[in-house]
Amino acid sequence: MSELQIGVTAEEVALRIPRPLDEDELDLLELLIADAEGEIADALAVAGRDLALDLARRPGFAGTARRVMREMVAAVVLVGGNAGQASVTSSTGAQSDSVRFADTRSSRWGQVVLTDDQRARLGLAPVGLPRGRFPKSRVGRWV
Repeated sequence: MSELQIGVTAEEVALRIPRPLDEDELDLLELLIADAEGEIADALAVAGRDLALDLARRPGFAGTARRVMREMVAAVVLVGGNAGQASVTSSTGAQSDSVRFADTRSSRWGQVVLTDDQRARLGLAPVGLPRGRFPKSRVGRWV
């Protein structure tokens, strides 16, 4: 694995998670950290920016990128196999269980997600929104 540029460690993510992590989860952190940095680097590249240059030249960017990466990784670990669950109901009499799923957009099954809020904090536009200006009409014609 190549050297990561943002420099988030598994230990600093684990310290922020409100429960002890088992060995498998600690090993998973390293992989998720690399995935999160790749996701950020790719999003910047699509916007015509470079992760290394932003880290070196944009004041405050390194700290913001570190916080975003920690959030991305922690979300996967904390949500785990419950990704997409909106509610869980269980009854004892006559036994009834139900799970309602919804697209939460903050976590996928075992994958890091760069949310629109995190994109905005990195100076990126939200996904799927139009960019630029629509041309104005002049006397019923588009120019």
